[in-house]
Amino acid sequence: MRGGGRSRNADRPDPRLDMLTKKLARENVVADQKHTSFLRSDSLWALIFSMALVALLPLGAAAQTPSSSAPAAAPVTLFGSGVQTPLRFAGESTADNQVSLSMGASFFYDDNVLSNNADRLSDEAIAFTSHLGVARQTENLTFSFDYTPYFPIYMHLDQFDRLNHLAALNMAYRLSSHFSVGVFDTISYQNGFNASISEQPITSGPGLPTALNQTISPYTIRTLANSSGLNLTYGMSKRMSLTFTGEYNERKFGSQGEGNQPLYNSNGGSGGVEFQYRVTEHTNIGILILHQDTTYQGGNIFGSRVRAQTESALVSVGSRLAPTVTLTVYGGPQYVHLLGLGASEAGISQQWQPTGGASITKEVRKTALDLSFQRAVSDGGGLYTSVINTSGTFGVRRRLAGKWEASLHGGGGEADASLFQLANGKTEALLGGIDFSRPVRGGGLLHISYDTTHQVSKGTLPISSDYDRNQVSIGFDFRVKALPWGQ
Repeated sequence: MRGGGRSRNADRPDPRLDMLTKKLARENVVADQKHTSFLRSDSLWALIFSMALVALLPLGAAAQTPSSSAPAAAPVTLFGSGVQTPLRFAGESTADNQVSLSMGASFFYDDNVLSNNADRLSDEAIAFTSHLGVARQTENLTFSFDYTPYFPIYMHLDQFDRLNHLAALNMAYRLSSHFSVGVFDTISYQNGFNASISEQPITSGPGLPTALNQTISPYTIRTLANSSGLNLTYGMSKRMSLTFTGEYNERKFGSQGEGNQPLYNSNGGSGGVEFQYRVTEHTNIGILILHQDTTYQGGNIFGSRVRAQTESALVSVGSRLAPTVTLTVYGGPQYVHLLGLGASEAGISQQWQPTGGASITKEVRKTALDLSFQRAVSDGGGLYTSVINTSGTFGVRRRLAGKWEASLHGGGGEADASLFQLANGKTEALLGGIDFSRPVRGGGLLHISYDTTHQVSKGTLPISSDYDRNQVSIGFDFRVKALPWGQ
């Protein structure tokens, strides 16, 4: 049937190809018409399926909003040249001006699905994933959108058999020669925690002080998190710029295990202004004034409702030390004001805290690595309200023989609740993982991953978040289609 249809088309060439047929031999025209027919049919189905995936985002979020939490905030320029971007090899290009769609399936084993050492349950699962990516780059516009829904099916613990969502939007537009505006939004809805599926790409540069806590993992079945923001930059000259930023963060938690303390949901906003000055071609300095206001509610360790206001004044230096090496260092004071505390905590409702961090990134042809450190007052990941967070992370990408690539990441962190009177509780975490991937014929990608987490709480506070967890995954992703979008 299809072959007959194509023969009739070959006998009657498409009028839109008249100019081309004058320059080509008849046999080449026939081949070209067959190829064009295939592309149109395949592209139509890819477009229909892409639209269906996009439709799942608001429908799934609306149906599952009662629960909550998650992943990392989108990048916004706060520390000179130290913007968090995906860690890349030297000369590695990005996929601009296209719409891509891929599908995949993974099998994984988890030795502690509930993140509870006292009630340790292991299980196997298969997860079906898809990814919709949209990228656009012009003289004035940079736009990217990534959406990854995935659906796991566990062999025994079917309460985690739900649709999960990860989506990120980033856009920057140059309004004129002096003004540019940026918008970002990152949302995540997860049931349980599947590290090998839901991990974000390894990034470079220091983390943001407004980002949600990514080191501490709470005991919960469902989590929802959203980070969105807007920034406006005024370029006063070729060397000087002024950037105004605003951001909103929200995190909610669903079901928790029996006997655990209720977790703190959080929502709040931040606003800041940063002055940047390019000292040399390779070095920037910046001064950032930042205000954060966050409300925590739902827990009971520090009261059912606590409001934290933090004022920060940070100085940063970002420099490209060599063609492949970038260094960013920043620091300054933070003033923390806690509201809504009980009588026992009233004596220490405000205090000064030092904050700072550094990041070094090296990107060469076969190896890319990033080392980062940060100390700042931020949210406690649901276990606490505001805490003193100290963390160090690393990420390495390495090209191996035979088209294989390895990605190694890890780090450690501590959430210290000593902002509160008589509260010497803290939670410490170590995490890491390695991933091996290799492209295969037909646009596919084979990947094998291992992730591990170790977390323990200490002190007088009744936090029961101690656990060890390991996950092993093997999967295959296949690119269905990549459609060009403009030039």
